[in-house]
Amino acid sequence: MSKKAVLGALAAAIALAYGGSTWWAGTKIKSVFDTALDELPKQTALVRVVDRSYEKGFFGAVSIVTIEIGCAAQTAQVPAIKPAEGDDEEDGESAAPFKPVRLTFRDTIRHGPLAGGTLAAATIDSELVLDVKSQAKAEQLFGKAKPLTAYTKVGFDGGYTSDLTVAPAKVTDEGKAQFIWQGAQARIEVNGARTQVHYDLTMPGLDVSDVRTGATMKMGKLTGKADMDSSAGWILATGKTEGRLESFEFAAPKGLGTAEGAEGKALPTVLLQNIDMLADASIKDGLYASTGTIKGAGKIGETKIDKFEMSSGGRRIHAAGYKKLADAWLKSSAINGCGKGGAKASQAAMQTLMDQLAPDLKAMAKYNPEMGLDKLLVEIGGKRGEISYTAGMVGVTDEDLQAPGMALLMKRGVLKANARLPMQWLEQIAATGAESGQTPPPEMVAGLVEQGEAMNFVKRDGTDITSQLEYSEGSLKINGKPLGGMGK
Repeated sequence: MSKKAVLGALAAAIALAYGGSTWWAGTKIKSVFDTALDELPKQTALVRVVDRSYEKGFFGAVSIVTIEIGCAAQTAQVPAIKPAEGDDEEDGESAAPFKPVRLTFRDTIRHGPLAGGTLAAATIDSELVLDVKSQAKAEQLFGKAKPLTAYTKVGFDGGYTSDLTVAPAKVTDEGKAQFIWQGAQARIEVNGARTQVHYDLTMPGLDVSDVRTGATMKMGKLTGKADMDSSAGWILATGKTEGRLESFEFAAPKGLGTAEGAEGKALPTVLLQNIDMLADASIKDGLYASTGTIKGAGKIGETKIDKFEMSSGGRRIHAAGYKKLADAWLKSSAINGCGKGGAKASQAAMQTLMDQLAPDLKAMAKYNPEMGLDKLLVEIGGKRGEISYTAGMVGVTDEDLQAPGMALLMKRGVLKANARLPMQWLEQIAATGAESGQTPPPEMVAGLVEQGEAMNFVKRDGTDITSQLEYSEGSLKINGKPLGGMGK
């Protein structure tokens, strides 16, 4: 075979291989789109795919999808309107339902293996599609910038990385209010099995002001990141999430009066700084646990807050039972406020769901579930106050599960609460509240505390006032004594 023939055969083989790879990439990407859009409405009753098209070519494709968020038109909850005199009232309902929101997205797809000049199964440019009316409204907020865009690189294993951008927005109502948002950026990385997710988020800042009252709210830079495992479903996603808000400030020098020209009493300026937010969730032996913590420092008026910290969470939550309850809740249009009957119908649907899942809820009690406020701590001027409480079930047996829910709760329910506050804070609170007549004067605080001590409601620990409450095995104790033994 001549050299020219060999080169020709090699070129043909390369072209065939590239063409085959491109065909494979195009087929795989379409399959990914189809699967994602088929699964989306199965997650919740409040999201639906109402229109979709996929025009596939050899080197690329264009997907246009319209989703609807809110109650479906045929089940939309109607607003409560007082009937006119002489009209029949039908549970405060009118004939016109709330309209759900529709969003249309266009995805411009380039097939690999060289997609848009990069080695990938595909690259996708996504944008929000607006009609003429919506475009005019969007330009009032975002100017000529596109409100939402995304660039996605899809790997050959099906994993992808998406870079999302929300444009900065500004709204000014001359002489009344102003809203300035500096936009947001996010990077999301998902593995091929759709079980591992990592994201990084940045929001540079937000400023809102009310010219009439002088009230302002300012948020500094917000950053966040997470590494999550969603193999058990997104409701039971596990892993760690971290966030940091540089500052938050709220000021209302003229109060929050709503009447034209009215001024209320000035509120103290609230300034919080270096706010860290942490969350952690895990599943072990089929039991779900999660904790969330927020901490930082700041100032309220002239009072400096050296430190504040709040942690809350749940432990030993039966994962399968929790997922079953959450799925049923999200998929019920009635519970989510859709359909005729308004709030009453929603409450009735919720009660029906609770009745249906009562056996599952009771079964969850066997695992000693617990949740609550693990810590609320504040430090001011070297003084520390702390409050906590937890509620749960302990020692539930199969025999206990035969009892009605309330009887089970009264027998096996456990509630613990603790409080520690500096006496000085109680006096300062009394002094502030006495000005408006909402609290007794400061000179009465000591006497009230002494009465509380005599009845065993509170105890003194140095300069602090403490109290402990515990309900377990059907009895209530305060500071270690049964309620019936108080004051003895």
